[in-house]
Amino acid sequence: MGKKNFAKYELRYEIASERSKIAGYTLIPKNNHSAEAQHMSEHETLQAIQRHALKGESEEVNRLLLEFPESKREDLKKMLIRSVETHGKTLEL
Repeated sequence: MGKKNFAKYELRYEIASERSKIAGYTLIPKNNHSAEAQHMSEHETLQAIQRHALKGESEEVNRLLLEFPESKREDLKKMLIRSVETHGKTLEL
């Protein structure tokens, strides 16, 4: 029996607060503040829509849904209808 060669694996981890200290290698991308601003705006709008949906204010829900891209609207409508149903109410959109 001869010597077995084992593959040596080297793992590198990075601490987020020290990302700029490790030159040439990073696992964590730099922050994109424009995406963060859009996310926060959509999050606040979604919270407002949920409040209006639970109150049964369909017109206000439809108005606020127009602030979202068309690709997200149908999914948001389905989510809102299911969410309101869990509270024993109905929402007509």
